[in-house]
Amino acid sequence: MLNVAAAGNKNYNLANKTTDTTSPDDSTPTTRNVTNDCLSAPTELPGVVEVAALTSSNTKSSYSNYGTGKINIAAPGDNVYSTVPGGGYQTMSGTSMASPHVAGVAALLKSVNPSATPADLRAKLAAQADDLACPTSDSRCTGTTAVNSFYGEGRTDAYEAVSTGTPGNTVTVTNPGNQTGTVGTAASLQIQASSSGTTETLTYSATGLPTGLTINASTGLISGTPTTAASYNVTVTAKDSTGATGSTTFTWTINPGGGGTCSGQKLGNPGFESGNTVWTATAGVVDNSSSPAARTGNWKAWLDGYGSSHTDTLSQSVAVPSGCKATLTFWLKITTAETTTSVAYDKLTVTAGSTTLATYSNLNKTSDYVQKTFDLSQFAGQTVTIKFNGVEDSSLQTSFLIDDTALTTT
Repeated sequence: MLNVAAAGNKNYNLANKTTDTTSPDDSTPTTRNVTNDCLSAPTELPGVVEVAALTSSNTKSSYSNYGTGKINIAAPGDNVYSTVPGGGYQTMSGTSMASPHVAGVAALLKSVNPSATPADLRAKLAAQADDLACPTSDSRCTGTTAVNSFYGEGRTDAYEAVSTGTPGNTVTVTNPGNQTGTVGTAASLQIQASSSGTTETLTYSATGLPTGLTINASTGLISGTPTTAASYNVTVTAKDSTGATGSTTFTWTINPGGGGTCSGQKLGNPGFESGNTVWTATAGVVDNSSSPAARTGNWKAWLDGYGSSHTDTLSQSVAVPSGCKATLTFWLKITTAETTTSVAYDKLTVTAGSTTLATYSNLNKTSDYVQKTFDLSQFAGQTVTIKFNGVEDSSLQTSFLIDDTALTTT
């Protein structure tokens, strides 16, 4: 049996969970911290086709959940004419209005492919979908036109599903397993993929590759020399000449080079000038607006500043070579509308793993960026997650601006 489920209506990144304010739904909800291990059931259970909602303009509905590797497909969800309890009809909106479209298309696919298994139907749903590119104005959408975090494989297409007597092709990409590498050491990985159409030519694309690596679009060979130690979530997609696609996802961990040589800066994208890459951040945190300005360049991290209850996070995992002295530095500017001189209403907590390095608040406001320095030598020989967690209360904004980070080993 193929299960199709609505992605949910909280405009929430399911691939980067931080807090949940809606559970439990059978009593008074409470705010709690969550991680990606906290699954939304049945939506994120294995084998379920997860459906996002579209507007009539083929853009993500404002309420629709999203997430890299979470959304499988999208369908119309705004102002859908529906029956209602007690009889009659009215227009309703939600991902629960979108998912029945996909269930119906799956049934149509089964009608013309009676022997299709649930796995076959999942692949055929992906193959018949119409590609939708990420909107250029919304940095939350990541991926390619073929597969991305807003629309998955694209918009479901009932006509395409049954318009020919020939079932759509299925593209299968073999998962190579999790990979490891070393900064400064050349890497090479051949991706294997096939199409059920025996004469089809495949093209390849990838997202989330380690810095310094690229994929050959014609051969599927990933190669290059990694330059930044970090853990990367890689998604490789193959497409045949009919438009059918298949994908696989794996982790690629790049360790520090030189057998742990104690030199150099280890954080990726330390000044945020590559935009929203390498760092894991709440939507909108990595920012290139001119006011407030970055310390250097055009980009910075801007946590909070909403003047309402809000939590922003920014984190990156980094490998610290054994036997090294490690120093974390960053430049911090704090602006606030709070007038108190005694109460810390809004707070920024800086952690390395489970160790709290510092906590700043509206009481620490500054007129300019100030450099902060911490000794992380205790983490030598480990991979540690550097995290900034900003929590703002219900009124009067406080902005925590971070720029020019570095983790330097000597």
